[in-house]
Amino acid sequence: MRRISRFPLALALALATTTVVSLALPVDSALAQKKGKKGQEAAPEMELSAEFRKPFVDSQTAFGANDFATAEAKLNEAAAIATSADEKYLVSKMMLQIGLKTNNDAMQTKRIQDALATGKSPPAEAVTFNSYLGEKALVAKDFAGARTYLSAAEQAGQNNPVNLFQLAEAHFGEAIAKSGGRSIDAANSPLAAQGLPYLQRAVEAQLAGDKQYAASWSKRGFQIARATKSDSTTWAQLLLRSDTGNGAWNEVIRAVQSDNRNLTSDQSLDALRLMRMAGALSSANDYREYIDAAGAARRPTEVLALIEEGQASGVVSSSDAYIKEQAQLASSSRAEYVATLPDSVRDSRGSANATITLATADALLANKQYAEAEELAALALTKNVADKDRAMMVQAIAQVAQGKYDPAKQTLTGVTGPRAPIAKLWTLYADQKSGAGAAAAPDF
Repeated sequence: MRRISRFPLALALALATTTVVSLALPVDSALAQKKGKKGQEAAPEMELSAEFRKPFVDSQTAFGANDFATAEAKLNEAAAIATSADEKYLVSKMMLQIGLKTNNDAMQTKRIQDALATGKSPPAEAVTFNSYLGEKALVAKDFAGARTYLSAAEQAGQNNPVNLFQLAEAHFGEAIAKSGGRSIDAANSPLAAQGLPYLQRAVEAQLAGDKQYAASWSKRGFQIARATKSDSTTWAQLLLRSDTGNGAWNEVIRAVQSDNRNLTSDQSLDALRLMRMAGALSSANDYREYIDAAGAARRPTEVLALIEEGQASGVVSSSDAYIKEQAQLASSSRAEYVATLPDSVRDSRGSANATITLATADALLANKQYAEAEELAALALTKNVADKDRAMMVQAIAQVAQGKYDPAKQTLTGVTGPRAPIAKLWTLYADQKSGAGAAAAPDF
C-alpha cells in the first residue's frame, strides 16, 4: 500500500470554475401551449388539468410579485392535485425557482431531484441538473451518489473538464475513504483506477484550453496511477506537458527511483543524468546523490563539472565539507583520467574486450565526448558485452546529448530489466525535445 497525498488543489476552487447556468427556466412558455409560427414546430403539448392550472397560475402571479410565501402555498395546492408527469415537472421547476429566490439550498436540491424523476427535463437541462447534484454529493462526500449523477451527466454529453475531474474524484475519494482516509490499498485500487480515464480527459481538455488546472490534475493522476499500480507512463507524459518547470522532471524521476529501490549506482546514475540534462537538480541532496553515483575518482570530469554547476546555481555551497572533499578527490584523479582516455579509445577500437570498450564509452560520455561515446557503446554491443542494457543506455544518452532524438528512441526500445523504467523516462525526454524542435539537448 502506497501513501498518496491529498489533492493539493482546493476542491471548492475547482468547483467554482463550473460555468454558471441558470436553473430557473420560464414556465409561462410551457403553459402557453401556443402553436409556433408558420414553418416552425409547435411547442410540445403538456398534460395539465383545469384543476391544476388555477393554483399553479396563482402561484406564478404571486412569484412575479415577489410574494414567495404565497407562491409556495399555492404551489403546494397544485402539487396536491398533480397527477401527470407534466404537472409534477412544473411544480418541481416552480419550487426550484422559489428556492433560488429565497436561497433555500435544500429546496433547490430536492426540486432538481424531483424534476429529473419526472423524466420531463430536456437533455440540456438534465445535463445541468445531474452535474449540479453530482457536485453537491461530492462536496458532501457522498461518493456513490456523486458517481451516479456525474455519470448520468457525462453520458448525456457533459464534457466540461471540471465535471470530468469531479467524476474522477468521486472514484478516488471513495477508494481513499475505504482505505482508511489517506491511502489506497489493494482492495480499493480497482475503484480508484476507474476514475483515471475521466481525469485524463479532463487534463487533455485543460491542455487544449486555459491550462489552469492541468499541472495539478496531472500530478494527481500520476500519484493515483502509481498508488494503484496502473501504467503511469501516460500520466508522466501529461505531467511533463502540463508543468514545463523543472520540478515536474524531478518528481517523475524521483517517483521512478522510489518504485525501483534496488537500482545499482550505475543504474541510478542514468536517472540522475537525465535529471541534470532536464535541469531538474534542485537541492544539495540531489547533487550529493549524483556525486556518489558517479564517483569522484571514477568519473572526475563529470563530478567537477557537476560541482561547478551546483555552486554557480547557488544550490551547492562552496563551504560544504563533503563537496570540498569530493572536489579534491576528483581534481587529483582528473589528470590521469584525461591522459589515459585516448589510449583507451584506441584500444577499444582495436582488440580491447567488450567490458573495457563499454567502460571507455562511459568515460567518454562523462567527459562530454558524445560522438565517440555513441560509437564505442555501439561497438561494445557488437562485441557481445555482458551488460547490454548499460551499453544501450550509454549510447542513447550520448545520442540525446547530440540532439539525435529519433536514433536515441530506437536505441532505448531495446533496454530491458531494471533500466527499462529509466529508459522510458529518457524516451519521454527525447519526445519532449524533438516535439519542441530543439536542435540539441542541453549539455551536461
